[in-house]
Amino acid sequence: MLWPKFESEEVALNLAFTGSIKEDILQRTEIAYQLVKFLIENYRKKLCERYKIEDSFIQEILQMDRPENENIYEIMLEIGRKRGAIISGGQIDEEKTARIILDEFKNGKIGRITLERCK
Repeated sequence: MLWPKFESEEVALNLAFTGSIKEDILQRTEIAYQLVKFLIENYRKKLCERYKIEDSFIQEILQMDRPENENIYEIMLEIGRKRGAIISGGQIDEEKTARIILDEFKNGKIGRITLERCK
């Protein structure tokens, strides 16, 4: 059975964040990346509290002169460091980091979050 076409990318991402779309349909790391981006934009305080990241660190990363996706990715890697998702050579395990972020979101550990925002 194929998934229906979604009216927007936002709807598809919201379904992916909550686990309503199987993770093998979309890349788990991409879903987690988009969730981190959403949390930074809308629930930064909750993100900082959950992962013990200073808001000043996030602000500093976001102000770096490089593409936004690299900045968001750097914050995601910091979450991996904080959660101990480290593999040999000191590298961050992206897949494990993504799984941690998505599982904690789905289980409400990041806090009460509304995905659909009034515009």
